[in-house]
Amino acid sequence: MDIYKGKVTAQRNIFKFALFASFFPQIIQGPIPRYEALSGQLYEGNEFDFDEFVGGLQLILWGFFLKFMIADKAGVVVNTVFDDYASYAGGYVLFAGVLYSLQLYADFLACTTLAQGVSQMFGIRLSDNFERPYFATSIKDFWRRWHISLSSWLRDYVYIPLGGSRKGAFRKYLNVVITFAVSGLWHGDSVKFVFWGLLHAFYQIAERPLDKVKVPVILRRLGTFVLAMIGWIIFRADSLDSSFAMLKSMVTVWNPQIWTDGSLLELGLGGAEMVVLGVSLLALLVVSCMQERGVKVRDLVSSMNVAFRWVIYLLAIWAIWIFGTYGFGFNASDFIYGGF
Repeated sequence: MDIYKGKVTAQRNIFKFALFASFFPQIIQGPIPRYEALSGQLYEGNEFDFDEFVGGLQLILWGFFLKFMIADKAGVVVNTVFDDYASYAGGYVLFAGVLYSLQLYADFLACTTLAQGVSQMFGIRLSDNFERPYFATSIKDFWRRWHISLSSWLRDYVYIPLGGSRKGAFRKYLNVVITFAVSGLWHGDSVKFVFWGLLHAFYQIAERPLDKVKVPVILRRLGTFVLAMIGWIIFRADSLDSSFAMLKSMVTVWNPQIWTDGSLLELGLGGAEMVVLGVSLLALLVVSCMQERGVKVRDLVSSMNVAFRWVIYLLAIWAIWIFGTYGFGFNASDFIYGGF
């Protein structure tokens, strides 16, 4: 399609095309590369650059932190509740839903960060695939920040070819519905994925009249997170029926005592591990807030005194080695999005 539209020139060298199509860091789950952005970096060659190499290693370290300190640790609780949802209700579902939202984000961000890091070591820059999606103030804003390479792909190759917003309000909304239905099918052929996609289409259509309503940013962010979490519960559940049962129990079963009586510490993570998860999430929040304000954290670290910088690196490595989650009956090398 890009060739047809004149955006790129056809690549007639089979080996160059094969290099682009098989570029190893992004095959499984992104970021999905565009030919015009990646081809030149692959074909023109790169000389070794020490700063680029170090920057890549920094990204890899951050990716391991996200995977082992947050995603796989949160996954222990998530699996306990979702795999036996009949035994858990009310606050348990809310707790697992919040943790799954954070697990999926950390896991997916970890994988794409590792892909970026490995690529940058070779002087190849892959585009960012996330821009702090849980800071979004609407579902539309959420999709500008979440899995950006897929979202932009759906926009450019599904939504706009269907007519986008150029043919009136009805067609615009219909195109939104079709695009998100395609997004659901992209994740799997189960009814729950199609429903999840259509739910996000409904979100976007329903929130448009609220665009001009003045609501505090913190409430918009909280509301957007809750709506996304509802979608993620459907996304993670074994079936559409089980997701409805879980969501129903979340609002009909009242068990506030679990937040204080230690019940949440019986879901696979003990007190110490829950503290580690909490501290790790706090670190992610601090870094995300800095990035949201335009602070480039890697540049900040690189500008520090070499001794202090290496203290940070070594402490991070040791923390991941000692406190990271490996095992608990699952393969810690698997990435969630590798299954879609």
